[in-house]
Amino acid sequence: MEKFLKFLKTEAIGGLIIRFSLAGLLLFGGFTKFTLIGAEGYSLQGAILMAGIETISSFCLIYHFRNPLMGIVGGMLALLSVVVRFIFTLYWIRTEVSSINSFFESFNIMTLIFNNGMFHIFLLIGAAVYCIGNSYKTYIAERITKPWPH
Repeated sequence: MEKFLKFLKTEAIGGLIIRFSLAGLLLFGGFTKFTLIGAEGYSLQGAILMAGIETISSFCLIYHFRNPLMGIVGGMLALLSVVVRFIFTLYWIRTEVSSINSFFESFNIMTLIFNNGMFHIFLLIGAAVYCIGNSYKTYIAERITKPWPH
């Protein structure tokens, strides 16, 4: 039984690492977008919007420990920001490479050239889905164990 409990503790530590790593990556990405996208000539309003989404998402992911519902919101915002980044990258490849006419061709180029980047995108999507599920599980457990309202 003790071995089983050690595995549960290891899973909990791994979950904390995933949550804090995703929050840190989103926080860093949120703050750096103010200058990077604006400096390259893209929409500054879009950069500010993405920075806001990622910053709010990172704080909501950390606030999960006080309110699991905020963790769910943070995970969904994290998933949204990763998907928007992915679509923006496909759009950038389509517009910057001269012989590409569709998003499917830009996806093929991205998988051929940036396969390491694709791996990271899938890891970020998996981490966001994990955080949503973990926060939802905690939210349901709190709802079940709360005293019945009078």
